[in-house]
Amino acid sequence: METLKSLVPIRLREMIAQSAPDDLPSTSSSLLDFFLSFPQFHEVTVFTVLREREREREREREREREREICVFCCACLSLVTLQVLKELNDPETGLCRKNREDALVLKQKGNHCFSNGDYHEALRFYTKALRNTPMSDGEIDKCFVATLYTNRASSLHKLGLLEESIRDCSRALSLLPNHAKAWFRRGKVNVTLKKYEGAINDLNVALKMESSLVGKNQIKDELHFAIKQSKRIGESSTSSCRTNGLELEPDVEPSQAELSCVSTPYKGRGMTSKSDILPGCMIHSEEPIAAIILKHCREAHCHFCFMELPADTIPCSSCTIPLYCSDHCLEKASGKQPERKQINVQDAIEINLSMNAKKEDFAGVSEHGHECGGVHWPAILPVDVVLAGRILVKCLERQKYLGGSFDIITELGLCHNYSSLPSESKVELHIYSVVLAYCLQKSYASLVPFTGPSVSQLIVLVCQIRVNSMAIVCMKSFDASDELRNMGKLTFKKDALTSSVEQVRVGQAIYLRGSLFNHSCEPNIHAYFVSRTLFLRSIEQIPAGSSVELSYGPQIGEWDLAQRQLSLENKYSFMCQCSGCSELNLSDLVLHGFRCAKADCYGAVLNSPVVRHRKLVGNCLQTIVKISRWELALPV
Repeated sequence: METLKSLVPIRLREMIAQSAPDDLPSTSSSLLDFFLSFPQFHEVTVFTVLREREREREREREREREREICVFCCACLSLVTLQVLKELNDPETGLCRKNREDALVLKQKGNHCFSNGDYHEALRFYTKALRNTPMSDGEIDKCFVATLYTNRASSLHKLGLLEESIRDCSRALSLLPNHAKAWFRRGKVNVTLKKYEGAINDLNVALKMESSLVGKNQIKDELHFAIKQSKRIGESSTSSCRTNGLELEPDVEPSQAELSCVSTPYKGRGMTSKSDILPGCMIHSEEPIAAIILKHCREAHCHFCFMELPADTIPCSSCTIPLYCSDHCLEKASGKQPERKQINVQDAIEINLSMNAKKEDFAGVSEHGHECGGVHWPAILPVDVVLAGRILVKCLERQKYLGGSFDIITELGLCHNYSSLPSESKVELHIYSVVLAYCLQKSYASLVPFTGPSVSQLIVLVCQIRVNSMAIVCMKSFDASDELRNMGKLTFKKDALTSSVEQVRVGQAIYLRGSLFNHSCEPNIHAYFVSRTLFLRSIEQIPAGSSVELSYGPQIGEWDLAQRQLSLENKYSFMCQCSGCSELNLSDLVLHGFRCAKADCYGAVLNSPVVRHRKLVGNCLQTIVKISRWELALPV
């Protein structure tokens, strides 16, 4: 991006840097014309049409550009732009494309580790092999993927991860129903779980499908043991009942607050309560319109629900980066309904593998589907740009299935801060928006016109996301006693130490209604997340008609006044005027207050930034001031 930005003509950069929101169509058109002069943009049909329409105008602008940049710079820009666009749109050169040869090598490494008893390493190699394996509808691919799932299930079984092992066996059978090893492995795991009825069914199927004599004898031994144990304990028919991986969603407490959106003098739109709200009441809950996992959490958290990944992670079917905790999250993220159905044990033997059911048309809107196929935009583009693409795709999909047209900026109704952005940020926004518009052309050429006004809308959309997006955090516990015990320093439970809890940022998301709540350094509601769902709950009594406000960042007591003000101004372009910033509070005295050096004075000496903000006369404070809703009398 720095190379692209540096090669944009100086005069054009200056024009963009000094632009206002009303100038965006003009500046976007000028930058777009600059990029369209390079050959790689002609590969898309819509670009060729646009070039024919604007050929005369571009010839004039080309003459100006020739006087501003040299031929070498043009060649450099052409190569750099071509490389970036290929990485974003060409599956053959994408950063996360599948590779069968790599998958085969990883599978062999996993087999070697399993043979040597290193089941942790075997599990890791089998998972990496699944991420690199192309998952097409071909029988060869299905067989290879089913084998990988079965091998990983064996490693999971050896490690004592029984439920995870059963899930992998079921995934293998959904792809290859006559896979005898998968039936046998699931039967063995059910025996370990003492679910003998299910184990007997699975082992009977495995016995009828197994062709080798050695394999049949092994299955018979396990089957005889399962039958013997089943008779001995008199297992009831209900003990083997499974939920088939379906998880019941917990009941969500209904909202107990009536809210209304109003305009305030200093903060614009905000939310107020229509009635008194008691402490601890549920204020609001909402699913995001778009969300994305942060880069540092890609290997440890599900890319859809943001929960910690289990050992039996599921990779994306078309690229190597995303990982999911369940089939449900994979389907939601990709928008693809996999070709899977509940397998009847009695009919499994007679399933004809040559009959492949057609995939049902899925009209749902996915978050990752348009980025898939080996290109994976989040590997290159910033978080806010990817979120803008996901929001726009959802709107385009709705337009495709429901018809009609709409203005996405007006419909979302989010605020932006383009006018107060630094010059360099404006140039970056223009370039990223042109690249995003180019990427969207691959899937939505007829719905996303590649023009200056459309690019300007993307610029505004990215600005809106930067101001209104929320960081999704999860609570992570760090137990010091476990760590020390593993190091051999603790041996008894009485030596256990108190565990600490830390908030970890795992994702970024846009909540349409959640973005209406204003900021306060002394908030009266608390925001928290369960998976990707936002919950807002009151932390004190809120009288009717009062503003309902949450915190956008550090609160009073965490950072001092100057740090809070600077952080909010840099991120959101406003100067906080909440009660915590307009009145002297205890935290500022604790962080930056000192006792007066005079022998006969017991006042508090404040640092100069606090004094300037409070507009106090002198540095020594000896009066009664209101501090965090308490009246604190300082000694005179």
